[in-house]
Amino acid sequence: MVLRKDEFTEDRLARRALIAGQAAALGLSFYLSYRLLPGYRPLLRSGPSSLEPFHEYAWLLLAVFPLWYLLMERYGLLSARKIPVGEMASATLRVSALGLAALALVIFATKSEAMSRLLIFGFALLSVPATIAARCGLMAWLSARRTHTHHIVRAVVVGTRCRAREFVRAVCATPDSGYELAGCFDPEPENAPAEVEGIPLLGSTEKIGAYLFAHPVDLVVVAMPPHRVPDFRERIDEALTLGLRVAVLPDFYVRHLGTPTDEPSMHLEPVAGFPAMSFSNVEHSFSYLAAKRALDLTVSATLLTLLAPVFLLLALAVKLTSSDGPVFYRWSVVGVNRKPFIGYKFRTMLPNAEQLKAALLQQNEMQGPVFKLRHDPRITPLGRMLRRYSLDELPQLWSVLKGDMSLVGPRPPFEEEAQRFEFWQRRKLSVKPGITCLWQVNGRNEIRSFDQWARLDLEYIESASLWLDCKILLKTIPVVLRGRGAY
Repeated sequence: MVLRKDEFTEDRLARRALIAGQAAALGLSFYLSYRLLPGYRPLLRSGPSSLEPFHEYAWLLLAVFPLWYLLMERYGLLSARKIPVGEMASATLRVSALGLAALALVIFATKSEAMSRLLIFGFALLSVPATIAARCGLMAWLSARRTHTHHIVRAVVVGTRCRAREFVRAVCATPDSGYELAGCFDPEPENAPAEVEGIPLLGSTEKIGAYLFAHPVDLVVVAMPPHRVPDFRERIDEALTLGLRVAVLPDFYVRHLGTPTDEPSMHLEPVAGFPAMSFSNVEHSFSYLAAKRALDLTVSATLLTLLAPVFLLLALAVKLTSSDGPVFYRWSVVGVNRKPFIGYKFRTMLPNAEQLKAALLQQNEMQGPVFKLRHDPRITPLGRMLRRYSLDELPQLWSVLKGDMSLVGPRPPFEEEAQRFEFWQRRKLSVKPGITCLWQVNGRNEIRSFDQWARLDLEYIESASLWLDCKILLKTIPVVLRGRGAY
């Protein structure tokens, strides 16, 4: 089951993406018609082949965009629902024909003698394949985005009785509901069924905190009266401390929490079609997340293209200086809410580095679960240079492009490191991990306490903004150029 983390947000994102994509397709079609016009205009003997500058015609786009928007809305082409190819082609042809007729009326009403009829006709023809291609491409992207692990909501349910069964049944009955239910908790597990509509009972509500800490979970759904859960406020605080969302079904249960309902972190939202009061202490606006993702895509795609020759040279250097091992190190780490993913770095260590690590653990220079050793004997001579200037981390741009990571965010830990986190440290996994963050630009190698490192990550999570992201990226550049990379 694949659920969008916030149905309202995802629907809004899909709609905005379709509108923007179709507008771009229309603008491109209009420009292509202008560029192609000198070629086919003489063939039709429709006057001189010379054209006025493009800006003399571009004003018509002020009519094209709203007109095509209304027509596409009318025929459902701006909806994120799946449309059969035949139906989509038919609707697109109708939009083009009606739009062409409407534009003819606009030109007639404005008595524009300079506007080429062939330009308009060519635009109407080109807009059909362009808008179909744009919609197909965007729908494929949206589908891939929804099935990405970071957009799958993994939830646990508090409760096993009527309300919980109703919720679980509704989620399971909808193949693309978007939720993955890990299991249920009950205050009295000895009196509860072993399964709730096929979803396993995970134990007593007293064990919620330990389970959330050790497993990938995004959401806690409370499907029973909170006052019937022992130490309910403590259970909720455990989830919030980890940076998870909590949704109470239905919303009138919220009055039992002792939490003011006018808190900025609390809002009403649909959860699998159920109205729920949702609250979290990790709240970032849709506009910030959208802008952050746009920045990630733009920068990562640009750098991957520009640095392709550098990637090739570094790959050859790694292979020539250490031919026994692979060029890339497969970085198996955990991301948002402990969800695993595979990242990549240029290999900087001996091929048997993992086997040698056990003998070096006593020399760890970092206080906490992370292993750091300044003069690590497993690092190759080339690897030491790559690490000093952070060149080994360049392949992480691919993880940013895919959406596993962001340019700015807490460093993703290994699974064995995450298992050793203290409870409060686990909250650093509540946002997408990144290549650089406050730790990298505030001492990095001079910081020997993981507690201090984690506090810097939490400071970033609490005050994250696009301005802060840009400031961290700009501060990272001189840090890298001065060779203050990882050891």
